[in-house]
Parts: sequence; structure tokens; C-alpha cells
Amino acid sequence: LLQKVSGHFPVLGICLGHQAIVEHFGGTISRAEAVMHGKSSDITHCGDKMFSGFAQPLPVARYHSLMASSVPACLSVLAQVNDIPMAVYHEAHSMLGFQFHPESILTHQGSQLLTQSIEFLVAQSLLTQ
Repeated sequence: LLQKVSGHFPVLGICLGHQAIVEHFGGTISRAEAVMHGKSSDITHCGDKMFSGFAQPLPVARYHSLMASSVPACLSVLAQVNDIPMAVYHEAHSMLGFQFHPESILTHQGSQLLTQSIEFLVAQSLLTQ
């Protein structure tokens, strides 16, 4: 699916979608050291782009047992916790992945983060067309 839409449509991948983006561009997905089902973690983020105006660190909801263990150079890591990538972005393909769940009540200002992420992706997509 990512191969079909890459470069044609902006993509926001959440959890498994984040992992698919990492793997699509040549990264590796492995079992996480700890299962994070329904747990909250404080991520450190870049402070700009879709994260502009958010607390540092940002409390987010995690529901995963897999993680990106290696990220290719074409993806920028925008957020992380304990060296685990929590957000990645491919500028040329307008693809953004969140390992965490912004739609969860455990994610501080998650609705706002989703809004800013979609607005960012659409704006970037228009610039690259």
C-alpha cells in the first residue's frame, strides 16, 4: 500500500502504520524489551513541525510490543523515548509515523496533535507537487 501511495498522497501511520513506514524505507522492526499496552510515557520531541506548542516532554499513550530498532537515514526521528523512535518523518514522500496513539485519552492534547499533523502533511504535500 505504501508503495502505491508514496509520493502521491500524504500518509499518517499510527502504531503498526509507523512500523510499516520504517520497514518500507529499509528500517528494522523488532520485539520491544517491554510490552507497552495501555501505558503512558513522556516522549522528547523536536518542538517544531507538528509538535509546535506542545509540552516537553509530552505524555503519550503506548500500545505496542514491537518497535523500530533501526531507522534508515531517509527518515527523520522527530520524537523518542529511551532511544526508541516514537515519531518519524520522510520529507520527500510526506509520510509521518507515530509509534504512540495520539487518539488516546492518555495522550496529552492528542486531538490537537492530530490536527497539526494533518495540516502539516497536507501543506508539505502541496509544496512537493
